[in-house]
Amino acid sequence: MNPTALQRIRDSKVGFAVFAPSDAAIDSLGMEKLGLLEAACNDEDLLPIVELMVAFHVVSAPMTADVMNKYNVVSTSVGELPVERSAEGMLNVNGANILQSYQFEDRTIQNYQDKDGNLLGSEVVEGGKKCIVHEVDGLVFPENLWNTLYMYYQSKNSQVGASE
Repeated sequence: MNPTALQRIRDSKVGFAVFAPSDAAIDSLGMEKLGLLEAACNDEDLLPIVELMVAFHVVSAPMTADVMNKYNVVSTSVGELPVERSAEGMLNVNGANILQSYQFEDRTIQNYQDKDGNLLGSEVVEGGKKCIVHEVDGLVFPENLWNTLYMYYQSKNSQVGASE
């Protein structure tokens, strides 16, 4: 769970977009990267890097594929990601192809209660957010974040080896 990214989603007045790696994308990382990511999630020193990785997958506006294609860039709260169209015609964000996009609106429901707290009725009111989930075939954060994790663990392992 990434409290910072979750707060950015909540704070957005109009909605948000998320780049969600498919199951196949996660499986394709391989055991080494999955193990590295799991270890980083459980290491307080690396939580800022993990939060940064997640933040690249969250956009504080409901950015559609058409908008990304028009501007060739996605701006996240932590940096910009390039958007290109592949030779096969697929839109990709920092090298990860968008497989499918799901769009929905989060609606605000107003409940009416009597003085005893009994529900009298409810209605949809203004203020819903547009939410877009782009399923991608990879991770969209910059590759150098993996390198940061590798270097940290290589350094940590060499220190353990030197002290033995």
